[in-house]
Amino acid sequence: LLSLSGALAELTWLVILHKWCMFREVFSDFDPIAVSKLNDKKIASSGSPSSFLLSELKLQGIIENVRQVCKVIDEFGSFKKYIWSFVIHKPIVSQFRYPRRVPIKTPKTEFISKDLLRRDFSVGPTVIYSFMQVAGLTNDHLTTCFRFQGCISGNLGEGKVKKTKLEDV
Repeated sequence: LLSLSGALAELTWLVILHKWCMFREVFSDFDPIAVSKLNDKKIASSGSPSSFLLSELKLQGIIENVRQVCKVIDEFGSFKKYIWSFVIHKPIVSQFRYPRRVPIKTPKTEFISKDLLRRDFSVGPTVIYSFMQVAGLTNDHLTTCFRFQGCISGNLGEGKVKKTKLEDV
């Protein structure tokens, strides 16, 4: 999910979802060990399936970030444990009524981004905020949204999300 959040600089979520099968193929079903072993020059070469997804620079950045994810997994046991520790293993619940109030970054994402940069990731606070939204670390459903109450009652909190290979990426 972190890699896909980074892809938002070039694509929209709708386009990412439409190209989901291609992302899965290019990034080895999102297996971090397999992705970390990919040859970033080969994957970004013109004519390869991945060259139709993102720019060469973005593809190389994703592969390098996944290599750093593997180091975090070695250190913390999983990327999930590491990233959820920033929110004390509980989703942040925002109380926004209007979309214009939802920020693109926060002091928390600045802090997380700095820690990731220290670990040789290349992600900024805006990408981290997007990742936190999609991974459920922050609930930015508007208070008027029909999903707001369900999300804050714990239906989508950490540990209740269906486990997939994506949870460590």
